[in-house]
Amino acid sequence: MAEQSAKQLTTVRDRLRVQTRDVHEQLHHHSTFVDLFKNTISFDDYKALILRFYGFYVPLERAVERVFAGMSNDASPYFYETRAHHLKVDLLDLGFSPSEIKNAPLCDDVFNVVSKTSLGGVLYVIEGSTLGAAPIDRAAQRLLSGDVLDGRHFWAWCRSQNKNRWSLTNDYIETLEANGVAFGHLAKGANDTFQALADWLAPIDHNNVAIDTREVFA
Repeated sequence: MAEQSAKQLTTVRDRLRVQTRDVHEQLHHHSTFVDLFKNTISFDDYKALILRFYGFYVPLERAVERVFAGMSNDASPYFYETRAHHLKVDLLDLGFSPSEIKNAPLCDDVFNVVSKTSLGGVLYVIEGSTLGAAPIDRAAQRLLSGDVLDGRHFWAWCRSQNKNRWSLTNDYIETLEANGVAFGHLAKGANDTFQALADWLAPIDHNNVAIDTREVFA
């Protein structure tokens, strides 16, 4: 059975999933996501979640753009799109002032995670996380009580983009390995990104209540 399972891990995606399993597990049981899915989350906790996501994506996107600037056009992942601006709109919808958003705490650690060699692993995490957008968006819609996008532009955007972006990401990381990027670099990029996100969200993790939220992150 073990031999058969090993033979099935033929794609970079499959191997990255195995390599990142431990750190990935930390995110499955985060209390904010648990409460969101159980429809027991408070409005203030949801606001805190969006603020933390914004603080994560702003430096991450700066780092990604820095790496892109040093890459040739044919080597860069053309499909990548920034998304922190969707979170900024959500923060305004949720009642944050422009000044509060400008002075939001930022996850500086994630800036140093992104490099030319780690980029494929980083994209594996952040593009893969869009796959969980549909259930999160539905849960946010219940919380925010309405069909309008106010407060959930980010989740709705991820939900509309996820399948195509995930397919392009998998093609990209397969190409990277085929072109000589060591799998170890991809695995380190993925693990470090997951860990940076887990550490960044830890301050708003209120308890250890767990349900299966594996659909949130790829």
